[in-house]
Amino acid sequence: MIILIMIKIKVESAIRALTMKITITSILLFFTLIVHSQLISKRGYVGFKTSAGIIDTAFYMNYGITGEYLMKNKFGLIYNLEFQKRSDNYKQIHGSIGSLGGPPLILIGLLSGISNSSNDGNSSGSVFGLGYLGLVMGILVTILPDGVSYHIPFRYNGDIAPYANVLGFDYVWNKKANYSEWKYSCSFGVKASYWHFSNWMLQGFVETRKVAFTGWGIGAGLGCSYSFGNTSSTTSKL
Repeated sequence: MIILIMIKIKVESAIRALTMKITITSILLFFTLIVHSQLISKRGYVGFKTSAGIIDTAFYMNYGITGEYLMKNKFGLIYNLEFQKRSDNYKQIHGSIGSLGGPPLILIGLLSGISNSSNDGNSSGSVFGLGYLGLVMGILVTILPDGVSYHIPFRYNGDIAPYANVLGFDYVWNKKANYSEWKYSCSFGVKASYWHFSNWMLQGFVETRKVAFTGWGIGAGLGCSYSFGNTSSTTSKL
């Protein structure tokens, strides 16, 4: 009987401890998710980043300009323009499909519209027959992002954001191998942002990335960006 009582007491104690841990964890998670961080109160940011890693058997260094447009639902649209140099003599320029395909379409639309105007509105004699519709299409294509992110606030001056860049294209070349081609590329990772002062922010990230002809690489990097705009008229101070 005494043994059963002792077992009952231990079980009840374990249940209370487990309940307490679950309650505390739930409260912390709740406040983490509802906190209005400084980053998601901004319209977006633009800055520089650099990273290093390994892809296949090659070591790479990556340098680039990055930007993000932040929406009120904590999602962000990511834009990247990067240069990568690898130890196996391959070099790459990375951008979104929109940033690479949009500007030529804008130029074609502009030339087509001008040609159409000179032909008194007859599109049959214009360049590609698009008219200014090509210009509009080019603008819409250009604003397509490289990828998307979801920001999880961590206190007021930081957040963690998983991201997926799935609309990327790389121009890859190797002069020694007499090789150059356009290749589809993508990357997935997690980045952490921390506000230092004013509108400046520091970022760190880890990611895996792939170009069509390579395996999945792994790397990490740092960034420094400047934010702009406010999604609300009132923003707390640090």
